[in-house]
Amino acid sequence: MDVVISRDGLRLSLLPQLGGSVRAFTWHGQDILYPAAAPVPVSPLNTAGFPMFPFSGRINGGRFQWHGKDVALRPNFAPEAHAIHGQAWLEPWTVAALEPDAVRLSYEHGGDDWPWRYRAIQDFKLLEDGLCLTLTLENLSDTPMPAGLGWHPYFPRGDAVLKANVSGIWTADSGMIPDRVSPLGPGTDLREPVEVDSLSLDNAFTAAPADATIDWPGAGIRVRMKSSGGLGHLIVYVPPNQDFFCVEPASHAPDALNSTRGADVTGIREIGPGGAMSEEIRLQISRISAGA
Repeated sequence: MDVVISRDGLRLSLLPQLGGSVRAFTWHGQDILYPAAAPVPVSPLNTAGFPMFPFSGRINGGRFQWHGKDVALRPNFAPEAHAIHGQAWLEPWTVAALEPDAVRLSYEHGGDDWPWRYRAIQDFKLLEDGLCLTLTLENLSDTPMPAGLGWHPYFPRGDAVLKANVSGIWTADSGMIPDRVSPLGPGTDLREPVEVDSLSLDNAFTAAPADATIDWPGAGIRVRMKSSGGLGHLIVYVPPNQDFFCVEPASHAPDALNSTRGADVTGIREIGPGGAMSEEIRLQISRISAGA
C-alpha cells in the first residue's frame, strides 16, 4: 500500500514494502521524479527511486576483506556476478513515523552474508520549495562495520539539461568496476550545462559535495540537488532509448571496499558498535522561463 504525504502542491508517494522506494514525486501535477512504470511495480528498478544501504554501486564479485575477515556476498543483480547497492533496496521497510508532510521509513538487517546487523532509516520531509531526504545508517553489531549509503532517483528525460559539481570520473581499463579517478573530458565534463540526450553515461564521479542542477526548459522547471558534505560521489546514468536518467548522490566510490586507495579518496567509512552515519539530500524546485 502506498504511503502519501503532501504540502503546498507537492505530493510524494512511497512504496515501503518494495525496498523503501518512491512511486512518484510531483509538484503542482508535474513529475519531478520519473514515476513508477506500473501500478504494481515488481522491482525497485521500476520505481521513481530507492535507497542504497550499507553500500552503493558494485562490489567486485561480491567479495572483500574487512579487518582480516573474508566476506562473500550473494550476487543480487543477475546475470552479473557482483553484489550491488546493498540489501535494503531489496527488502520490505516499515513506516516508523507518519505526519501529513513527513514520513520515516526503517529497515533492520539481521546479519547474513553481510555479517553485521544494521538499521537503515529514510526521513522524507516536504519543504516549502521541495523535498528533504535524510539517510541514516546505524551499526547494531558489536564489531566495526564498513559503511556507505546513497540514493538512486530517476528523473524524466524530456528536454532535460544537467549541470553537476563534478571534479573527476572513476574509470577502468575494462569491465564495469572502476579503479582510478581520471580527468574530465568531452562527454563527461558536466560542470557546464549539457543536454542529457547528448550524454551516454553509466559512471561515478567525484563531487564535493554531490550537487547538481536539472532544468526542463520546455516545462519551465528547475531542480537543484543539494547534498551534505559526506556525499562526495555522484553517479550519472543515461541509458540509451529510455525516457529517464539517474543522478545519484553517494558517500563512496564503486567497489571502494576493494580499492587500494585510501578512504579519503574512496569515501568508504567505518562505523563502530552503536555508531551511525547520516547524510542529507535536498531537491529544491523553482520556476524558470519556459524555453530558456
